[in-house]
Amino acid sequence: MDTTCQAHDVMQVCRNGHVITDRLLRCPDQAAGHCDRCGAVTFDRCLTCGQELPGATLLAGPVPIGTPRPPNFCGRCGAAFPWSARPEPSRDTPLDQLESLWRPLPEVVRQLRHRHGQRPSLLLDDRHDLEDLVRSLLPLRFEQVYLESRTPLYAAQTQFDFLLKPEGLALTVKLAGKGWSEARFLEELAEDAAYYQRRSACQTLAVLVYDPQGVIRDRSGRESAWTGRHGDLDGCCVIA
Repeated sequence: MDTTCQAHDVMQVCRNGHVITDRLLRCPDQAAGHCDRCGAVTFDRCLTCGQELPGATLLAGPVPIGTPRPPNFCGRCGAAFPWSARPEPSRDTPLDQLESLWRPLPEVVRQLRHRHGQRPSLLLDDRHDLEDLVRSLLPLRFEQVYLESRTPLYAAQTQFDFLLKPEGLALTVKLAGKGWSEARFLEELAEDAAYYQRRSACQTLAVLVYDPQGVIRDRSGRESAWTGRHGDLDGCCVIA
């Protein structure tokens, strides 16, 4: 085939989207009938209209770094290629997604202390700071986040919890610091659970305990002990 008038070489791809080569014309020896990664059959043109898959540019210039990505749809007829099917929704549960947000929290806080230029650091000094940080992170995983304003008996001021109504989750945060007491924490947890048991839309109470100074010993053991049923609610605790 004459390539002098072409802007691109031809790409060969397997049915699962693995690129075999994007220089099929210049380097035909790189072609393969089946993918060496998954064994799927390969092709180099649209299965609907026969249009060749565009590969590497034939114009002079630097060669791009990295693995080329195949197009998801044919540029001529618009047909979808086999690998363009939407991925299955994540099988992670809402609690899995919460944990993925909360586990790196100490590192996030450390990064916020070092800002560009002379801008003031963002510190986590009290529960309200922790509420603000969690509120900013939750939309990364959840589309509907509602604030729950309440003043429990154990708190001197109004605090904010978070409701993920579609997931049936209530979230509350605790800041472990000087004077931390497991007995006091369990009393607070009992009051939190009693409050959310009265909310018919809540099936799970998730508790984030942020412990920047490491005052809680045997974290994995405490997490296990504080995770379980709380009355009619499922409970989950993460110590970060």
